[in-house]
Amino acid sequence: MENQEVQKIKSQTTTNIIFLTLRNFGIQAISTLGFFILTILLGTGEVGLFAIVAESIGILGYFSDVGLASALIQQKEEPDILSLRTTFTVQQILVILCLIAVAIFYPGLSQSKNYGSREMWIMLSLCFSFAVASLKTIPSVKLERHLNFKLISTIDIIENAIFYLIAVIFAFLGYGVYSYAIATFIKSTIGLILIYSYSSWPIGFAFSPKIAKKLFSFGIPFQLNSLISMAKDRFSNLFVAGILGRESFGILSWAQKGPRIPLSFMDAIMRVTFPTFSRLQDEKEYLKKSLEKSTFFIAFIVFPALVGICLIAPDFINLIPKYSKWTPAIMPLYFYAISYAIASVTTPITNAFNATGRIKTTTKLMVMWTILTWIFFPILSLKFGYLGTSIAALIVGLSSFVVWHLAFKYFKVNIFKTILHPLIASLLMLFLLLPLSILSLSPLFLILFKVIIAIIIYALYQFIFNRVELLWFYQQFLQRKK
Repeated sequence: MENQEVQKIKSQTTTNIIFLTLRNFGIQAISTLGFFILTILLGTGEVGLFAIVAESIGILGYFSDVGLASALIQQKEEPDILSLRTTFTVQQILVILCLIAVAIFYPGLSQSKNYGSREMWIMLSLCFSFAVASLKTIPSVKLERHLNFKLISTIDIIENAIFYLIAVIFAFLGYGVYSYAIATFIKSTIGLILIYSYSSWPIGFAFSPKIAKKLFSFGIPFQLNSLISMAKDRFSNLFVAGILGRESFGILSWAQKGPRIPLSFMDAIMRVTFPTFSRLQDEKEYLKKSLEKSTFFIAFIVFPALVGICLIAPDFINLIPKYSKWTPAIMPLYFYAISYAIASVTTPITNAFNATGRIKTTTKLMVMWTILTWIFFPILSLKFGYLGTSIAALIVGLSSFVVWHLAFKYFKVNIFKTILHPLIASLLMLFLLLPLSILSLSPLFLILFKVIIAIIIYALYQFIFNRVELLWFYQQFLQRKK
C-alpha cells in the first residue's frame, strides 16, 4: 500500500473517530433523556417486557446476515454490483426464513405464556424493524467502506430522536408499552427512506456461487463468533429473564442503561476501525499505532464517564419524584460499570483480530466467555436475583485480561500502558468525589457540583500528565479540517 494512501486512511480514521464521538454526544443525550422519561411514565414490568421482546427479536439478526456484510467491508477490492446483489439476495432469503420461524413458533409461545396484544404488537414492530434493517445493509456497507461515517451518524441521530420523541409522546398520552411499538414502526420507516436517499444502489436480486463462496469463507467464521456471542448474551439474557421475571429484568435493564451510554462511543469507533484495520492489515506498524490510539481514545472517554455515572446515579434517583422504584438498580449498576470498562478496552482488540483475519482466535475467546456466562449467570441469578446477574457479568468480564495479553503477543500493544492515564485520572475522580455523597445537599446541586469538580479533576490530570497525547489528537483534527 502506498504511503500516501496509508496517511489518508490514518487521517480519515482519526477524524471519523473524533467526529463520531462528538455526534454520539447528541445521540446519547436524546436516547438517555427519552429512556429516563419513559422509565418515569412506565413501570418496571413494562420496561422489562420491551427488553425481553427486543432480546428475542435481536436473535434473528444473527441469522439474517451470516457475516456477508462484514465480508464486503473486509475485502480489499471494491465490491461490484454482482457481489452486492448476491449478498442482498442471500440476506433476504435468510430474513424471510427467520420471519417464517417467528410466525410458526410465536402462537404456541403466546398461548403458553398468556401473552396478549401488548406483546404481539411489540413483537410485530420489532420484526418490521428487523426486516427494514436488512434492506439498509448494502447502503451501509457502501458508506462504511468509504469511511463516510458522518452520514451514517447523522441518520442514527435522526432515528434516535424520532424513536424517543414518538415513544415519549404516546407514553404521556397513556398508550403504555404500545408506545414502543408505534415509535419502532415510525423510526424504521424514516431511517430506510433516509439512507436510500443518500446512499442508493441498483437494488436487485442475483446469485453467483463463486462470489458467495468467497464471501462465505470469511463471513461464516465471522458470523460464527456472532452466533457464539448470541448464545453468550441474548440467549443467556432470555434465560435470566425467565428466572427473574419482568419486574427484576426491568431493573437490570435500567441498571445497564447508564453504563451503556459511554459504550456508544466505543461502538462508533468500532465501526470506523474495522474497515480501517482491514485496509492496514499488511502495515503492521501503522496497525499497531492505530490500535493504540483507538484504545486510548475509548478509555479516555469511557472511563471517566462510567465513574461519573456511578457517582451521580443515587442523586439522580432522589432528584425525580416517584422514581424510587429504580433504587434497587443502583448496586447492579456499579457492577455493570466495572465490567463495561473492561469490555470497552477489550472490544477494539477483538475487532482488530477479526479485521486482520484472526477469526479463530476470536472464536476461542467467545467460546471461553460463553462457557463462563452459562456457568455463572444462572447460578448467581438463582441464588442472589438481579444482583447476582450483575456480579456474574463482572466475573465474566474479568476474564478479558486474556485478550490484553494476546494484544501484546500479536500486535505488540501494551494495553495497560495505553490506558494508564485515563484509568488513574478516573480513579482519582472516584476517590476524591465519593465523600461528597454524605453531604446534606439537594440532589440537583449535588449532581452539578460533582460533575463540575469531576471535570476539573480529570482535565487537570490529563493536562499535567498526558498533554502530548491529547495535543496529537487535536492536531490531527485541525489538519483534517484544513
